[in-house]
Amino acid sequence: MLKYIFPLFVLFLTACSDTPTSDETTQEQKIIKSFPSEGEMDERVTEIDALTDASDLLASSLNYSKSDGTSILVLGHLNRDNELLKIEERFSDGNGKSNGTRFYYLYKGKAFVTHELIDQMENNTAVFIDRVTYYDEKGKVLKTKERSASFEEDVYKLAYKAAPIQGVSVDRAMRALNSEKEFTTTFQGLIYENGMTYLIVGENTKNDGYTSALRCDFKDPLIIQLSNLPDNYIGEKLKVSFQVEEDRGYRFQLYTGGDFAQ
Repeated sequence: MLKYIFPLFVLFLTACSDTPTSDETTQEQKIIKSFPSEGEMDERVTEIDALTDASDLLASSLNYSKSDGTSILVLGHLNRDNELLKIEERFSDGNGKSNGTRFYYLYKGKAFVTHELIDQMENNTAVFIDRVTYYDEKGKVLKTKERSASFEEDVYKLAYKAAPIQGVSVDRAMRALNSEKEFTTTFQGLIYENGMTYLIVGENTKNDGYTSALRCDFKDPLIIQLSNLPDNYIGEKLKVSFQVEEDRGYRFQLYTGGDFAQ
């Protein structure tokens, strides 16, 4: 079991986001059956899974969401030397669209393999897709293979088949891990519910931006200051630390400290 969950800013991460695909999935109607280094890449993926499974270190973004059900949580899987080897992006596109998990396997900070496990609707029919894509050192897609079925438990009984190449960018996941752009942690208010205080942080926009809630079990100088005149601090950038706790099956983000960003 992973024992430690850290906010990303305490770690030195080297993942780069110069993959030439956009945040939206790109497609080319080109099918490649195989290429010479595919087996070696598969072996490295297995090795990374073993290394990260053996490690107790995990970096976590905040759990961001929007009112329409869109959500994203990004986990950085590290080895025992604090090296980021794999990024896990759990997402939902909201409004009954696709949802699932994307894994980005890294070599020298760049994704060389992505593995997507996605539930989505196709022609008003639910389908579960298991898709693997390979990239060269410049981020160009080399090959995509996939398998699909109506139910997840059925898809693993099937063999992969070569598919039209389809790359996905790690950019959004990295922005979430680093609290950048739409995932910037600005103060968005305090909520009081059932005797609990929750700090709301997220994108400072009048539109439906990403936000995240942290339960505050104590009041440090930051929470005291925000509580006194909350309206005066809306939109102020914060840096926060947190840990993920579980109570009777309910997972929540526990605020452990914070300050105004410099």
